[in-house]
Amino acid sequence: MKEKTRARVLAPLLTAALVLMGGCSDGVPAAVDASGAAFGGESWVICWYLCGSDLESDGGFATEDMMEMLEVPLPDNITVVIQTGGALEWQLPWQYLPNGPIDSEAMYRLEYAEGELSVVEAVENASMGDPDTLVDFLAFCEANYSADRKALIFWDHGGGSGSGICYDELFDGDYLSLPELWVSLDRVYGDPGEAKPFELIGFDACLMATIDVAALCAGYADYMVASQETEPALGWKYNGWLWALAENTGMDGAELGRAICDSYYQDCREWGVEGKVTLSTIDLSRIGRVALALDALSLEGLETALEGNPAAFFADYGRGATKADYYSDGGPEMVDLVSLVSENLHLFPETADELLESVADSVVYQVTGPYRANSNGISAYFPYKMDADQYYNFYSAAAAPAMSYLYEFLMEGEFSGEAREYLTAVHEFEASLPEDGYAFADVSAQGLEDHRVDIIEEDGVTYAQLDIGPEAAGSLKSVTFMLAAYSEDGETAVILGEEYDLVVDWENGVFTDNFRGVWGAIDGHLVMMTVSSVTEDYILYDVPILLNGELCSLSAAYLFEDGSYRLLTATPDDGGTGVASKQQYLLTPGDQVTTLLYYLGDSDDGGQFYEDETFTITADSSFGETTLPDGIYGFLYLMTDYKNNSYSSEVIGVGIEDGFPVMLSLD
Repeated sequence: MKEKTRARVLAPLLTAALVLMGGCSDGVPAAVDASGAAFGGESWVICWYLCGSDLESDGGFATEDMMEMLEVPLPDNITVVIQTGGALEWQLPWQYLPNGPIDSEAMYRLEYAEGELSVVEAVENASMGDPDTLVDFLAFCEANYSADRKALIFWDHGGGSGSGICYDELFDGDYLSLPELWVSLDRVYGDPGEAKPFELIGFDACLMATIDVAALCAGYADYMVASQETEPALGWKYNGWLWALAENTGMDGAELGRAICDSYYQDCREWGVEGKVTLSTIDLSRIGRVALALDALSLEGLETALEGNPAAFFADYGRGATKADYYSDGGPEMVDLVSLVSENLHLFPETADELLESVADSVVYQVTGPYRANSNGISAYFPYKMDADQYYNFYSAAAAPAMSYLYEFLMEGEFSGEAREYLTAVHEFEASLPEDGYAFADVSAQGLEDHRVDIIEEDGVTYAQLDIGPEAAGSLKSVTFMLAAYSEDGETAVILGEEYDLVVDWENGVFTDNFRGVWGAIDGHLVMMTVSSVTEDYILYDVPILLNGELCSLSAAYLFEDGSYRLLTATPDDGGTGVASKQQYLLTPGDQVTTLLYYLGDSDDGGQFYEDETFTITADSSFGETTLPDGIYGFLYLMTDYKNNSYSSEVIGVGIEDGFPVMLSLD
């Protein structure tokens, strides 16, 4: 009997459906004396750039964090200065502001000091995604607040190296790109030299713990705190880390970063959403070494690609990337830098060790959930989906120029003039460039579309085997299989999704299924599922559902150690914005869940999602495998090449009788 295997393959998410169509306490700190003055003696100003966006107008999450702040009786040597903006509605109760409530008619500058929150001034509305707005706020803080140490906190949605921070819903989602963020800091502080204006810059937002963000901030702060993964909407625990700072205002950025990380993880655990969370504290004085190491590694990769077969190099590199922790949630595409390189050591024999050592040296503290075991504190951009807009956003802010040129070569098949100027400056690399151009394999000409699938029988068990040979396999970065349920007349099909459960032989280009006649289900209700991440320890799946009527993507995990599944959180659909959502829901008793499957009819107008079964979550609800009903199913292999083009094999049948699958030819 077949058992689930650890084959490491990953395919694009819902594109598969289209193939068949064509530590801190919350208590009062002990070190605050009766006067309210904290031991340590240092004064702090926290500058909080609070772009509320839909997180505030729809959920009141910015208000919740401000109310957490108000629970902390700050000593007189800590002041929090806040600028609010970017939201259609603010939900902070009026009684917390004795001189009037805040609203969306203006941007408000608030001060929390000596136990009171007050409005310092209201300024004319402007986009929180406009560099001028940030410059004005930072200049206001510089002119009116002095302290021994300062921190700058950005709050909102984040998009990592392929996007930016602070999406203003009053101004059509305008956001601060990374170049705009740098321009803002440069206009206010210029080159501050050794005396950095901030002890810490933090991002209470998704996906911002990237090498490019860290390199940008390195000129203006000693430490950075940010998340590689998307954050749940509850965000940082303000009455956790502010208590810690009130207890010891003599702490430095590393200690404050640890307090932020620990209180955040503790809060996520209390709410049960810690499964995929990450948060790291980065010593920015060491980030230059990381950027240089990444530049050298990227140059080595370019040399390897140009000396041999570029398509084979990028396919191999992509296969390694699929095994690393990947952070997207449908938006920007970031991958853990250490696990990306660790899974590709054979491609970077000369430079990998320095890169790995430099990252370990710069990440001074981090917290990770159980399903982010391969996260190491710093992410890098990786073009999984070959999205041109994201790539060029990254290109304009890349900390390691050679990495942007490595991906330019992948995206365009050639180098721009800017890239050539940079590469020419590296004389050894210039000498390695071939005079006769570069050759990318034309995978489309290798006969992968509708490729034959052989049916193999061993000891009464049938297998579907795809044999494409080593040359074609060398240009692929992933192979997976898809399953569809046919109607009795064979005219219509329902897509159940994709699985990775294969025995793979990349060297010879042979892939054999391990389909066992079971599929993912919630309480026995079949779901459509796709694989989002595969590691040595677990697999993560995405499942489209309606949760209490709202379209969401539900995460579930499979653990290799004991063969068990876990239900994680549901994230609302982003509505096509490409902005990673901070909203995450736990399934709780009483929730109504409707499974969504993809229906393919016999007409030429494609297919559509339809609502399958609706049921109520109970205290015993779980995700697991269920035996598929008897019937005929369609099975095919999905192959994805180094350019993210997908090819589907021929469709064969799977007959299931009494839970036992038998592979069938449909000829």
